[in-house]
Amino acid sequence: MYQFNYRKYMIKSIIIITFLLSFAIVSTYLIYNNFSKQREKDIDTGKMEVVFHSQAGNKINLTRFNPVTDAVGLSSDSYDFTVKNGTDKEVSYKIVLEDNTKRIERDGCSINRIPNELLKLSFRVDHEAPSALILSEYPNNVLYEDTLEAHSEEDYSIRIWAVNSDFVIDRNSHFHSIIKVIEEGE
Repeated sequence: MYQFNYRKYMIKSIIIITFLLSFAIVSTYLIYNNFSKQREKDIDTGKMEVVFHSQAGNKINLTRFNPVTDAVGLSSDSYDFTVKNGTDKEVSYKIVLEDNTKRIERDGCSINRIPNELLKLSFRVDHEAPSALILSEYPNNVLYEDTLEAHSEEDYSIRIWAVNSDFVIDRNSHFHSIIKVIEEGE
């Protein structure tokens, strides 16, 4: 009698453990798959593919004006992306930061825009040391120009922050921009 109850208890335990393990594995897979789809956003520019590795995609939104030092700015969240050339020819391109006019109109913050002179941008190519300049120092907001060899790719990282300054500005100021990769001849 004791062995029969013990065997019955063991079978129930094995079934429950198997069900829980199966549920955990399927749940983990579905959660990972959902987050990886949200994290990477592809943009096809024609000859090249641009993959943004964050939920924000190619949009930069600073909605609170908090001036920080360069050390803090360089450790802030980055906007990472990869430019891939899947063609048989090299492709010339440039990386530009454009105003996100749709977001500016939607938020009604055109009068509260943070001036480019108060923003510092760090731009890093692959694993090179980043260069950090005041945003207004980039001519026409062109961050980088290069030629990508056939069947190759480059990784980029952008960080942007408000610089410490004596300039008085409203703490509700915003900055909305879009990272664009533009092919030559487009």
